[in-house]
Amino acid sequence: MRLTDYAALSQDYAAYHRARGNRLCHAVGIPLIVYALCAWTRVRGAPVVALALPLYFVWDARIGAMLAAFMAACALAAARLPAWAAGAAFVAGWVFQFAGHALYEKRSPAFTRNLAHLLVGPAWIAAELAGYRR
Repeated sequence: MRLTDYAALSQDYAAYHRARGNRLCHAVGIPLIVYALCAWTRVRGAPVVALALPLYFVWDARIGAMLAAFMAACALAAARLPAWAAGAAFVAGWVFQFAGHALYEKRSPAFTRNLAHLLVGPAWIAAELAGYRR
């Protein structure tokens, strides 16, 4: 599977996220993790994790735009929130992730099989929250 083949990556990712409870846990957990990564990687206000944005735009322009806006909002929020908030968000985000898989999906997370799914997750959740499926 090529990293530029979002359709295939997304379909594979979806196979690990069929249970509604797991998808809801991810809808909370993934944004918390992305917030923490944006907060921790800010250089002169801009999150270094935004370097992934070109890939998101290659996958889909609307998803790329959504994630760009979200990362910008996270960077702005991180500048105003206490430093411990990013740590708390990161831990809570992963608790939601693993709880979703343990309680609802009964299957290990997709990234344990393919690390590219760590990048697919935010795009997949953005598409899911927007009611947009490619």
